[in-house]
Amino acid sequence: MTSPSKQAAISAYRNLLKTQRTVFGEDVKAFNAAKKETYTRFMQSKDETNTDVLEKKLKMADQVATLLKQNVLQGVSKGDNTFKLRITKDTVLGDNDSIKNSKNSKRKTKRGRAAAATDAGDHSACCGHSH
Repeated sequence: MTSPSKQAAISAYRNLLKTQRTVFGEDVKAFNAAKKETYTRFMQSKDETNTDVLEKKLKMADQVATLLKQNVLQGVSKGDNTFKLRITKDTVLGDNDSIKNSKNSKRKTKRGRAAAATDAGDHSACCGHSH
């Protein structure tokens, strides 16, 4: 019989794949990259026996699925430099009040760091990962 933690891991894994399929739609390249990363992360912990560590990892998998569902949008090219956003029923649409009310100097600082890092070849400041 399969242990509850193994069943929970299988369920979390399937949930992430289903979420990725929904979020990335017809973008096979993005879906395959997400699927590969998910597989790699789960396989890294396949022999983990510490239930506290497993609980944290399963919670993170759940959070990633929620983040993908609610915050990732894909733009589908319509030609002529126009894109249509794929918004799903789970996409969280906020307002721009926090952006409008932020101080200009704060935004310039962030933009300046990202631009400087990009110019230096480090894309982690603007993209969240290095290339």
